[in-house]
This record gives sequence, C-alpha cells and structure tokens, in this order.
Amino acid sequence: MAADKDLVNFSEDHELNYCLRSAGKRQTKANRDALVTLGRQVKHDLGKRVLSQTDVSSAIKGNEDLFE
Repeated sequence: MAADKDLVNFSEDHELNYCLRSAGKRQTKANRDALVTLGRQVKHDLGKRVLSQTDVSSAIKGNEDLFE
C-alpha cells in the first residue's frame, strides 16, 4: 500500500498545485480544474480509486495540451 504522502487528493488545491508546479505548469484554477478532470479519466482508465504522484505526473506529461 502506498503511503498517504505518495497519493494525490484531488479535493485539495495545495496538492493539485504541487502536481502542477512539479510538472512546470501554472497553478491556476483552470489548470486545477483540468487536472481534476484528467484525474477522473486516468482513474477510470487504470481502474484505480486513488492515484499516486507518479500516475498524475505521467498523465500531465501525456496531456500537456490541456494545461496553460
């Protein structure tokens, strides 16, 4: 089981901002909203209930056109 610090809580803006900042993206409401939507899709595609930092980082890199 992954440690809590390695998982992303999509209802916490500071966690979304961390993911965006780590990927070199702006920490805007539009980017956070896009990340939440992307997170839902990735959870569905991977069949997971929660995503790790690595899952989210890979998703952002694979969908850079969604972000400012």
